[in-house]
Parts: sequence; C-alpha cells; structure tokens
Amino acid sequence: MPSVIYWCDDLNVPVLSKDLGARRCSSMSITRITKPGDVRPAFPADVEITRRAVINEFGSEELAKLLIPDNEVILLNKIPGYADQADEVIVRGRVVGHRFYDIERRMWRFRPLYEGITEMINRGLGYWAIIKMDRLPGKYDVHRESIIRGNLPSEKYVHVAVSTEDGRYHGVAKSMRGGRLRIIKSWIAKGPLPSPKPSTLKDFIELNREYIEHKAGKAVNFLRKVFDEYKRPVVVSYSGGKDSLVALDLVARTGVKFYILFNDTGLEPLESYDNVKEVAKFYNAELIIASAGDKYWRAIREFGPPARDYRWCCKVIKLGPITDEMLRRFPMGFISVVGQRAFESFQRAKMPRVSVSRWVTKDIVVAPIQDWTALEVWGYILLRNLPYNKAYEYGFDRLGCVICPANELGEFEIVRRRYPGIYMRLREVLKEFSTSQELPGEFIDYGLWRWRRGLPGDIRSRVKVSLRVKYPVRLSGDGESLIIDVDKPINTSTFTEFLKMLGSVEGTDGSYIVRGKFGEAEVRVGQGNKVLISSASKELRIHIAGFVARASICGECNLCINWCPTKALRRVGSGPSFIVDESKCINCLLCSKACPSAQYLVYRNPEIHGT
Repeated sequence: MPSVIYWCDDLNVPVLSKDLGARRCSSMSITRITKPGDVRPAFPADVEITRRAVINEFGSEELAKLLIPDNEVILLNKIPGYADQADEVIVRGRVVGHRFYDIERRMWRFRPLYEGITEMINRGLGYWAIIKMDRLPGKYDVHRESIIRGNLPSEKYVHVAVSTEDGRYHGVAKSMRGGRLRIIKSWIAKGPLPSPKPSTLKDFIELNREYIEHKAGKAVNFLRKVFDEYKRPVVVSYSGGKDSLVALDLVARTGVKFYILFNDTGLEPLESYDNVKEVAKFYNAELIIASAGDKYWRAIREFGPPARDYRWCCKVIKLGPITDEMLRRFPMGFISVVGQRAFESFQRAKMPRVSVSRWVTKDIVVAPIQDWTALEVWGYILLRNLPYNKAYEYGFDRLGCVICPANELGEFEIVRRRYPGIYMRLREVLKEFSTSQELPGEFIDYGLWRWRRGLPGDIRSRVKVSLRVKYPVRLSGDGESLIIDVDKPINTSTFTEFLKMLGSVEGTDGSYIVRGKFGEAEVRVGQGNKVLISSASKELRIHIAGFVARASICGECNLCINWCPTKALRRVGSGPSFIVDESKCINCLLCSKACPSAQYLVYRNPEIHGT
C-alpha cells in the first residue's frame, strides 16, 4: 500500500500518479504519510473542525488560519495511534500536524508536526520553546532552566513546538508538571510551508482527469467481462456512501440493466433516504429496499448493545433483510456489485474483486473499485458531477448506521448534534442496560459499550475502570455436567425441535437422551431458564448450548431458514418458534452457523469456551 502522496506545487493540488506529475507539473513534492494512506479531501466542516482543534490547543486564531488556510485544497488521512478519531492534516503537500478527538476533554485537539512546527517557531505563534540542547531525544524531560525563551502553556499535557538553540532540530513536546516539557517526537528541522496559492478541487480534477478516466475505463471493462461470464441479474448495493455511488456509476456505464439495492437498517443518516431516491431517479433504475424496520431496537433488548467484537447487529438488520429480499426477487442467483475497497480495512484488503458471498446465498460479489483510494473515489464523483450524499459535508468520513459501534466518539459528537433523536434513544437503551448490569458511568460516557472482550490499550490507559459485561447466555460446570443459564425464557418446544438436528431424541417432559454423529448426551430442561447437560463431549455441549441460545433469544433475521440447504427449518410464529422436518434435516448445523444468537452468545463467547 502507498505511503506517499504526490503534490503538484504549480497548482497546489494532489496528483494521483508520479508519472502524471512529472508530465504536468514543473515542480512536484513527495510526502510520506501514515499507512494505509487513504487520503480524502477536507470539506468545509472538516476545515472548521480542524481549525477549532488548533484553537482548542493553542488559543490562537491566527495560527489556526495559518496552518489551516482558506481557499486551498486540504487533505485528511485517517491514522491509528490515538484513543479515538485522528487524522493527518496535509496542507500544500506537507503534513502540518494531527487533529485528534480527546475523549477526556470531549473536544478536538491538534498536535503540530514538521512544517507546522517550523511556522510556529519562526513566527512565535501558539506555544513554543527554544531549548539549550544539541538534540531533542524522545521521552526526555526538559526542565525550565534549559528553556532559553518561548511561550509556554499554564496547563499540563498541551502540545508545544520546540527547537534546539541552533535550530537544527525541531520537535513536539507536551507540557508537564513543574514547567517541564516532555519530548514526544523530534526530527531534523524542515523548512517553512510553501507560499500560499489558491486552489480548488476543480483544479485537482482537471489535473487528474486523464488518470481518473483511464482508471474508470479499466473498471468498466472489468465489469463487462464479469457480466458476460456469469449472465445473471445485476444488483448494485447502494448504501448512500461515496464508494457505492462510484460502483453504481461504473455499472451504469456498461450499458447493462441493473437494480439498486438499499438496505434500510432504520439507523441511516436522514440525508441518505433522500439521496437514495435521488440516485434511483438519476439512473432511472428500479430501487429495491431491504428494510429491517424496528428490528434493531427490539433485538438490542435481547442481545444487549452491539460491539466491535459482538456485531450481532450486522446479521439482524443487514444480512437478514437483504437475504430475505434477494432470495424472493432472484431465487436463481444474482451478481452483487459493491463499493468495497482494500484501503478500508485489513480484512477487505485480502478479499478478491470477484467472490462468492459467504452470507447471501447464490450471490456473486463483484468489487470494481477494490484498488481505488478515497481520493480517487472523490475525484471520480466530482469529475462526473454525481449526486453524492450531503451528509459527508457534516464531517463524516464514512456513512452507514449512525450509531454503529465502529464509530469513534468524535463521530458520535456529530451524530449528537445532527441526529439528536436517534442518539438519545440509544443513550436511553444503554442507560437501562448499564443499570441492569451495575456498570460504571464510563460505560456510556466513554463509549466502552463498543467492546465486549476487553478494551484496547489506548482506552485502558485513559479510563481506569473495572468493567465486566455479562452475556445473556452463561455456562458453568464441573467437567462432568454443564449448566446453561439464560436471561430470557426458553421456548422448550423449539429447543426440543432443535435437538433433532443432532440425531435421535428420546424422552419427554424436559428430560432427553440425544444420540448422533457428535456423540451422546443427557439433557434436562430445569426451572429458572436453565438447561443441564451431562455425559457429553465438549463439542456436543457447545452445539446444545447454541440451541438453548437460539430457543430463547431470536433477532428474527431468518438467516437460519435461508441458509438451510434442504429447507428443513420453518418458523411457526414470532420470536424463537420453529419446527424441524426430520425427513429433510441432514444434521449439517449450518443454521447454527448462520444464527447470530448461536454465534455471538455461544460459539464466539470466550467465557463459554473456557468452561
């Protein structure tokens, strides 16, 4: 993956390839950036947030306008290493600093770097210090007697631009107790920022037009080959996001008939609903809506809050409704064109451009922009004047469920301001859950509900709390027997039906002997939502525990029904109410693999596997 960007100094805009820059620009800068380097243009709201971050840190509007200028193209690059949302800020092809959301102070802050530090030192803006040292070693504490001159903050943990007395080395430090400065990072001093030069995204588009059109042409040809090979109905999954918009336009350019699929989770930005209608009209394509209705709000009271390592929500409000709708519309299969990009995550980087869906049966997944960057995506959108979702102009980097556990607190701050209704509804549910489990206030205030199996290190270092969230399904045992305890009532009729998937079942009145390919077990349904399993292998216990979860907590996603290869399973009512046709069941347990209750409450529950 690239770790540099190219910048045309003549026009003061990024250039998408080194060869293009060499041909079109008399002067080109090359700047190293943090991997994966998926840079994006800053919208006016991003510029305002970044300026406010500089002012929050240094109290200087003059410095904010110097480092984050008007009437110029500015890029942002999402980076790791902070407790919350953070971006490299790129001005005139130089990284001037990092903007980051401080989860303790609940505000955006700014850490200046490189040319940004040079400007602060040269102009005496913000907090700065000249230090009587030859070098600036990292993690070194500089005492007041070593500071020759400068402007130091009165608060602790504020960033300070620092320089050696001879100006050879620059760095960034943090103010500490007793007037000390702790060096965070240092480097051989860089020059000042290049002179201001007005630039616009239109300049960027015109410079890179040839490159963008060539890349788009290759993607269109790729799609035509896939469509010719598979000869199935073409469905473009459109989320209202930038990537799926580009994928949609590329499909339209092939000339093939296509459908637009919108998964309405009920948690989308309000602007997405208008945008989806606008886009369907723009392309004169049939719009298919796979709606989850209010399933999220019903399921969250069954499963508890979703988390990054506990994403039952994706199956219940995304995969379930999509599978239902697509199997109904295209029972013989279809081609699903998606806006998936390798730069979005390590997992997506490993995925091929053409694959068979793991989740939606009979679905060939095609990713025409797998190797595109966010900057290329935005370049294409602006070049083609496509109707993009205006929610991007509020400061969002990505669009989708606005209360997704993958969001950072910096993004939730935008949600709080823009969509207060859904934000407060989530907080009320979180408050009820937190109270029921006797969790500390930090569970909500610091967004700790977004993790189940342990907090990441950057969060742990800042939030010193003891936190243990109980799963709605719990196991205990002594090696010979296993007790499964569930928060919700067990549908004993459904549980008995599920046991048939393991082989033969003997017994009545809640006491059974199960025999099959996984071995033999004694199963007894007791009082108080408990099930006792005896004389069974660990594998068999886990499968039975999965049935208990499925018979008590159901998101009504229907994935178990849709995944069954022999159609041996059918629903007979709402909630966990099913019947198994023994003559059709082949004991494959694909239904348990598909079910979010079995998967997240049992199979992926680390507490259960330690029993």
